[in-house]
Amino acid sequence: MIILKHVFEIVEKDAAARIGKIFTKHGIINTPYFFPVVNIHVPVISPEDLRTLGYNAFITNAYTIWRDEKLHTLALENGIHKLFGNWQGPIMTDSGAYQLSVYGDVEVSNVEIVKFQNDIGVDIGVILDVPLYTGDLETRKKAIDETIRRAQEACKSGFINEESEIIWVGPLHGNPIETLLEYSAREMLKFPFKMYALGSLVPYVEEYQIYQLVRSALFVKQNFPSNYPLHLFGVGHPMTFSFFVLLGFDTFDSALYALAAKDGRYLTTHGTYNIKRMEYFPCSCPVCTKYSPKELLEMVPIERQHHLAMHNLYVIMAELKRIKQSIWEGTLWELVAQRASSHPELARAYNLLLSGKDAIYKFFELYEPTFKRRGILITRPEEINLPAVLRYKSRMKERIFIWSDKLIVTTPRGAHKLPTYLDAQVMILDDIFCLIPREIRMVYPLFQHISYRTAISEDALRWTKDTIETYLLSKFKEVYIYDENKEYALKLRDYLGFGEIYTGQDVGVIPIEKVRLYVTKAMLKFQFGQEADSVVEGVKFEYSRTTGVLRKIYATDVREREERIIQWELEEIVKDKIKKGEEVPEDPYQELFVNRGRTWLMASLVAESFKIVPQPLLAYRLWEKFKDKLQYSIILKDEAEPFVRDGKSIFSKFVVDVDPQIRASDEVLVLNENRDLIALGRAVIGAKEVLEFKRGIAAKNRCGIQIKL
Repeated sequence: MIILKHVFEIVEKDAAARIGKIFTKHGIINTPYFFPVVNIHVPVISPEDLRTLGYNAFITNAYTIWRDEKLHTLALENGIHKLFGNWQGPIMTDSGAYQLSVYGDVEVSNVEIVKFQNDIGVDIGVILDVPLYTGDLETRKKAIDETIRRAQEACKSGFINEESEIIWVGPLHGNPIETLLEYSAREMLKFPFKMYALGSLVPYVEEYQIYQLVRSALFVKQNFPSNYPLHLFGVGHPMTFSFFVLLGFDTFDSALYALAAKDGRYLTTHGTYNIKRMEYFPCSCPVCTKYSPKELLEMVPIERQHHLAMHNLYVIMAELKRIKQSIWEGTLWELVAQRASSHPELARAYNLLLSGKDAIYKFFELYEPTFKRRGILITRPEEINLPAVLRYKSRMKERIFIWSDKLIVTTPRGAHKLPTYLDAQVMILDDIFCLIPREIRMVYPLFQHISYRTAISEDALRWTKDTIETYLLSKFKEVYIYDENKEYALKLRDYLGFGEIYTGQDVGVIPIEKVRLYVTKAMLKFQFGQEADSVVEGVKFEYSRTTGVLRKIYATDVREREERIIQWELEEIVKDKIKKGEEVPEDPYQELFVNRGRTWLMASLVAESFKIVPQPLLAYRLWEKFKDKLQYSIILKDEAEPFVRDGKSIFSKFVVDVDPQIRASDEVLVLNENRDLIALGRAVIGAKEVLEFKRGIAAKNRCGIQIKL
């Protein structure tokens, strides 16, 4: 027997979305994933068709198999996989709840259908829940209570437990009433389900009430632990998937692809067409490449339905791949914005998610990666409330590095005219991020964004005025306003209500070494928080020979106690050179460290985000500063220490504690239970997920520290 205690892990993230893996006894389901509904009595598409289209799992109805005497017997004798042509992948089954909602009754009990699913060897099963679509609060609560009773009954029967090889799904109901959703979720979490699903959605899907669905899905995610895969029953239109994935839902199922095909409806990511009203197919799938709308209309109905179903499934799979790519590169919000233009209900939902409401922002901020592979495109007014934007505004107030008693507030065009060596703090106005300290202007997402706006709005100026007056003004003796257009500078000064116009007054100059030191300190404090700026007092920069962009930061203030970690790192460099057959210096310590002016590599920078990646020297300094506060640190059980020091990944199941500030993509320090530094890594998931997950990687190991410091 295969025991699957923890069945889900995260591979990549964006917003609350996850690329993940669900582990079943018949293989891995890579999420986000869509389970096509396969009706064994009306086979619109075959298992072979599914394999051809890239699907490795599907859902079918256990109740309809149970009712059919012949299929019932065959399933018990040979298993459900044999019924579907010896299907090699996972099979999910529904229990008859949909028939219950349509006909008001089914001929099987909850325990009977749970036992039947167990006996025929399904991979993912569902109890016989009670869907609810209408009725007053009391009626709805009674239906939820009955589902809860049936969950308890199924557990007492012995089929649903932590040791089960079947992934049992706990159905959640209550939509659209939040108190009922919260009640359903709280009670169902008491049972050992390994996956959960939000149900009672079909009428809302059929009537395109997508805004309400998104509201309910958001509410469930806000009140649910992150370590379970979450399913949406009955959601099958590709134009909606990106929204629900953004919220953290992992899988979907629907028969829409087949039902739409039967009616001659053609699914796309931006809506549905009737092929009677089509002259061209806006798709390059095998069906659309081979046939025209006219040719499909000339086919017999069953043949036309098959081809349209194939197209619809192709579009669904293509959208799932597009969503995964967007998650991987960090552009899922951009894809959701595109889909928001497909239907007014989606536009309403998008406005809700970016309304700036505190509870919604806090939900997304918990899961939003700090750094991404691609920048942000601002194409709509509501996107000033993207989590990355609001997070910056919050952190900027807490993590700004002040090094001068003089401040120059300038427009972007003015910033290009101001020399970098002025002995004054320069802050640049921006319409999206409002106010950007010049030292960190290259850090994600400040430099890595493009906006449709070309002028600084009154809202941005108002935020800037309030922020400077509340947090910054008292820290400066002299404040100047600058733009190369003096008239515009005067208008800015009048609106802000402070400062004098900068026209070249003598504010003093500082050497380039100081400029570089302040840039380093500002970046360290912005990335790692309070006091991170104090870990370095001398730096040297190395720039890319091809692009001229900063790539490496060296410390020129190496202390005697730090030479031990440098000696160890030198030994590792020598081992690597020998392994590669490269020439090794006769005295590496003398030639690579001492003769180079006692400078040593402290950090490298990620090209697309300007994220600081600590090398052992910087990690050691941050550890010395933070070890008593756990800042940007993960503590592991001692049993994992030798593996992590040896370079193995940091797994969630070994985590004892974690800094709640950590988000996916952050650089982190890895400590043992004595708080010794044992590795430095990159967080794959955020702090909340690190503590809730018991499977999968919490952080990728960048460097195991093989000496005790």
